[in-house]
Amino acid sequence: MRYYKPKEIITKKHFLVNTIWPIEGSNGNEYSVEMHEKGFTCECLGFTYNGKCKHTSQVTSSLINEDYPKYSNETT
Repeated sequence: MRYYKPKEIITKKHFLVNTIWPIEGSNGNEYSVEMHEKGFTCECLGFTYNGKCKHTSQVTSSLINEDYPKYSNETT
């Protein structure tokens, strides 16, 4: 299985692992983006061919947005 691994988000032991986001595609189709410990997956054809798609980019963009609740992998 392929995983999209964004540099900005460490998915291993992330509190959102196993979360599935329903994302609407440009033609009205709905795709599921899921966070795994190894990265993100999407069920669209673009992800199947490229290992990245606009749906995974949309989810990761939301997660690093300043308005989204933050999670830190750093220990204090």
